[in-house]
Amino acid sequence: MLLLRRMNKEGSPPHGIRFPSTHSSHAKLSCVLAPFVTILVLASNGCWLFLFFPHHLSPSIESPTDALREASPDLYAGACQLWRGEWVPDQGPSPYTKTCPYLGASENCLQNGRSDTGYLHWRWKPADCELSRFDAGRFLTLLRTKKLMLIGDSLARNQMQALVCTLAQVEDPIHAHDEFREQTWRFSSYDFTVTFIFSPFLVNYTVEASNDTIAGQTDLYKLHLDIPEWRWVRQLAAYDVAIISTGYWYHRRCLYYVSNSLIGGNSNSGLSSKIIKSHAALGITLRSALKYITTKFEGITMLRTVTVDHFENGEWFAGGSCNQTGPYLSGDGVVPPVPWMNQMINRIQTKEFDRARASMQDPMKLHLLNVTYSMHLRPDGHPGRYRIMTPDSPSNDCLHWCEPGPVDLWNQFVLHTLEHIL
Repeated sequence: MLLLRRMNKEGSPPHGIRFPSTHSSHAKLSCVLAPFVTILVLASNGCWLFLFFPHHLSPSIESPTDALREASPDLYAGACQLWRGEWVPDQGPSPYTKTCPYLGASENCLQNGRSDTGYLHWRWKPADCELSRFDAGRFLTLLRTKKLMLIGDSLARNQMQALVCTLAQVEDPIHAHDEFREQTWRFSSYDFTVTFIFSPFLVNYTVEASNDTIAGQTDLYKLHLDIPEWRWVRQLAAYDVAIISTGYWYHRRCLYYVSNSLIGGNSNSGLSSKIIKSHAALGITLRSALKYITTKFEGITMLRTVTVDHFENGEWFAGGSCNQTGPYLSGDGVVPPVPWMNQMINRIQTKEFDRARASMQDPMKLHLLNVTYSMHLRPDGHPGRYRIMTPDSPSNDCLHWCEPGPVDLWNQFVLHTLEHIL
């Protein structure tokens, strides 16, 4: 019997969850087509599962960037592909310090004892343009009287915390709303609001505890892939900018529904048939969410792509660690390829982005924050063992990002984009 249960906080994956190993040279390409019966079931619900499987993918590629599909270029004058580039040494100051009171405790690596500060002294240099430092005053002036919402999982919260701390160098915000699933900050002098909505799947879902354990997981998530989550939908119209993201939660134990009918589940779901790859379900979600946004939302939307974790010698709760102290640099030899699963998710995200933008009357209202490759190059940017520990937490966090750290690049991308369209 399944018992309804409130979801636990998402700071770490449940015991046993395995995002496919990201840094093993022996990663194997699994079959990407669901069984024929699954395709028939999906087709009956108006879904085309095969559209979410790029052809000829390989976990072994010649160039790290070859793995990532090029999205349509931005439309403003002078636009460049920000995601192509490299990290270069930089001795400039961090946008904020460990004393920022708005930092996440688990991401405040310096406060938690990290002594190697070299990871702070790099900046991202795009291949074909210049990326300015983040100017908090410029950002607040640009967004005066406006409201920005970040929608997603704990990595979206990671970005929100970094943004609030950066803007706090100009003005201390008022914490207008504070709960686990929703946080709102107001910068009164600029009449500017930042809100974070915890929506790890972007679509409606329930979570239940079952009597069985699969891959170390008992919680079972039931996702309605065609229904954007009410938590952000009910507020979206009041905002001017929305940044959406999702990815890692799709590797939890999930059943998938379309039109309120079960269409299948992932390999951890407990189903003996109708197995649907998690990235295929993610593709359906993105199409649903972007269709809703591009037809109902009058503001600017940015889709942030999947990041990259850097666990070595194991996964969460299995001895995984991340002890690198510098980025991957092309001058040091061969840069490891972008992990296969991250390649797949990035391709699906850029594909659905392109599809949504092509359907819009005003495509300038939809933009891509393609951070996958830049984050792949930063194995040194995670909290690792320098996080607040609790008895049920992993000994190393190689998924989230130190604040300050590489995560601040995401907000540079946001400002760069807004400067050209507002």
